[in-house]
Amino acid sequence: MTTQIARMLASKAKDEGRLCYITNCIRYLESRNLSLREYWQAGAERVGGDRVSADAEAVALSLEMLNSVGIRASVDLGSMSVIRKLMDRFKINDYKRLTGAIGSKSIDDLRKVTGDRNAIETFTLLMTKRGKAEMIRAIADKAGCLEDEYEYFRDLYRALDAYGCASSVFVDLSTIREMAYYNDLVFEIFTWGIGLPIGGGGRYDAMMKDFGINTTATGFALSIDLCVRALGGPQGNSNETLKVYYQDGFRDKGIELARRLRGSGKCCTLDAYKGERSGILVGEKAVKIESGEEYEP
Repeated sequence: MTTQIARMLASKAKDEGRLCYITNCIRYLESRNLSLREYWQAGAERVGGDRVSADAEAVALSLEMLNSVGIRASVDLGSMSVIRKLMDRFKINDYKRLTGAIGSKSIDDLRKVTGDRNAIETFTLLMTKRGKAEMIRAIADKAGCLEDEYEYFRDLYRALDAYGCASSVFVDLSTIREMAYYNDLVFEIFTWGIGLPIGGGGRYDAMMKDFGINTTATGFALSIDLCVRALGGPQGNSNETLKVYYQDGFRDKGIELARRLRGSGKCCTLDAYKGERSGILVGEKAVKIESGEEYEP
């Protein structure tokens, strides 16, 4: 959706603002890609604004959105500008092969791109280490460049700390987004139990200029389908459905119990039961309402 949004802004000559959307998307996938071909997506874009502040706002908002629905997530940060500057530093021209080697963390593929020993050591450090802003410092010292990028990441972490989410954000410069329009910060969002990023985003100033708008832009998108799976919905098993049954005379108590269970985050169904045991049944457990032994969620 990012390209369509940029085109829309260009048609309206709008170079500043905040936008959000929820839509159905279809994409081309390579056979090895395990992502969904058709999926629902929710996203937000920040057009204009200070680079650090806007990037921090996008990362923090993505985590706050997920946290609001009960998904605890972390973010890995990458940087296309770091990779571009290292390519210039080591005179590497094959961007596609280099990013392919970085994305797959393949040292063998990296050696097919460059024979420069210092370049191999620098990119190996980039591919194998994960941490905070000091990661950039270590790579800058190794490569003899990237001072501006180090200061940017330091400022970014200060802003993320103000948002209260810096502890959930990590620098992993092997993070490569598949969309070619990203030209600076990129990030991917992960949560427990899902083997794919459930979202991601980054900065795409260059694309805005391609559409004739001299402005900055950053944003992100979340896969609604993967979020549903993370919450244990139709495609997941992390939240098993609990079956609650009630006998004649216990319907109201059954409804009260089901509401209490759902309020505590459990999935449950409620149905009438005709059997020998009295009271309310929760799974195989008989709840004797008349004796005061109520089920505790």
